[in-house]
Amino acid sequence: MHDDAAPLQVIMCLTFDHRVDPQEIATAKAAIIACPSVLHSVELSGTFDFMFEAEVPDMAAYNAQLSICAEPMAKLVSRYEANFVCKRFVRSSEEKQAIWVPCDDGMARIDCSKIDKVTAEGDYMRIHSAGQSWMLHSTMCALADCMPSETFVRLHRSILVHTNFIERLIHDRSHWIARLNDGTVERVSKANVVALLTRLRTDSSKRRAA
Repeated sequence: MHDDAAPLQVIMCLTFDHRVDPQEIATAKAAIIACPSVLHSVELSGTFDFMFEAEVPDMAAYNAQLSICAEPMAKLVSRYEANFVCKRFVRSSEEKQAIWVPCDDGMARIDCSKIDKVTAEGDYMRIHSAGQSWMLHSTMCALADCMPSETFVRLHRSILVHTNFIERLIHDRSHWIARLNDGTVERVSKANVVALLTRLRTDSSKRRAA
């Protein structure tokens, strides 16, 4: 049963009319992804083409937003379903994820939860944690696979960051810049903007629910 005081989370499943101009569909998807109330979205292959989860304060807000977008979306969508989230079941890993890095007297174990960021330096990756850093011969993709995807995001091809290490996101004209807790700034590549914004919105939603 839904708590009346809690915000509503709704999962929308859409099937686009394939007779519509693909560019119009792409524009509609981009508008949905950019909507502040949308937590995350995925493209599908099957009965539906696109699914997104949104959060609204209450049913009145849901009806108001739906009425605004219903008419333009009706021209693009041949089928849709709305489902309200009643309860979440999140699988948690009992084993802490960690990586081993070379140090002066051997190898050191670094818990992934304590890593602030990973930066690429040629064929090596620099692991940053609590003001210290270690060099590891690896690739960014290999390290990204070791990190929990729910807490680490790529800003661009040469940096992987813990979401808690991002102090602020700044929209500067046509691009985004991330200011980190150590005072450094990193430009977010266009290819990673949607994933980053989705992750941060999801984190904010979880904190409000807690």
